Amino acid sequence: MRIQHLLVLIAALAVVSCQKEASRQTTASGYEYVVHTDNGGQKPIPGDYVTFHAQMRNQDSVVISSRESGQAPSMQIPVNDLPGRNPSPVEEVLRLIGVGDSATVFIRIDTMPNKPMGFKDSDEIIYDLVLTKIQSADDYMAEQKEKQAAMEAEAAVVRERAPEVEAMAQETLAAYKAGSLEGELQTTPSGLKYIIHEQGSGAQAEAGKLVGVHYYGALTSDGSKFDGSFSRGNPIEFPLGQGRVIPGWDEGIALLKEGAKATLFIPSDLAYGAAGSPPRIPANAELMFYVELVSAK
Repeated sequence: MRIQHLLVLIAALAVVSCQKEASRQTTASGYEYVVHTDNGGQKPIPGDYVTFHAQMRNQDSVVISSRESGQAPSMQIPVNDLPGRNPSPVEEVLRLIGVGDSATVFIRIDTMPNKPMGFKDSDEIIYDLVLTKIQSADDYMAEQKEKQAAMEAEAAVVRERAPEVEAMAQETLAAYKAGSLEGELQTTPSGLKYIIHEQGSGAQAEAGKLVGVHYYGALTSDGSKFDGSFSRGNPIEFPLGQGRVIPGWDEGIALLKEGAKATLFIPSDLAYGAAGSPPRIPANAELMFYVELVSAK
């Protein structure tokens, strides 16, 4: 059901961005907007929390989209508007629509001396919105408390695995240094070496996707651990293929599907190079990472 719901939202955003533009209206603060779908439902009132999907466009080119991550943002409609407060254009338009409704808001940037990245050639930023949920403050807080408890329970399970993961990673490293991984170890043209312990069955990690990764990192030289997520219980998340992590990670994680478990042996030129990452990673260090791909969205 959740997947079907997400597909409906994705379709709604796609339709919004492709629709022929209706006549624009203007908010109280002067922002232009268009309501595409109005189901006549209840609108949010001050104090309510609204959850919505949004995509930011430069004309027909999508720059940022919540549908890519599957994580819909939420915000509270202020109870009291302070004198002189300027509400955001997104907030203003969300006040005007109900659950299942869609709208587009237009933000002029033609007078900005330094336009945002991705909008250098544009005079406006376009936001497409689909309102998915309206909750009272009490209901929203109760839901967040439940989510936090579930996340903490999941993190506790991961933390319990930390000693087991470390032992397995060190065993793999010892075999690597002993040269006994022939037939298992694969090497890419860049020099990245890797072993896939378990093939995932989920979505393929690809450039542009938001990936979640659990990892254990150690120096191949002496096996000393320098970082890891298992002891914290929460995976690291980052957009793949955009240089947010070392090159060896961008390349290595892209080899995996959701659910995969692998070990990466990353040469220094695909890691931190001659500079290293003091104080834990020396210059020209080869690194080992045991990784588990949790999500690729």
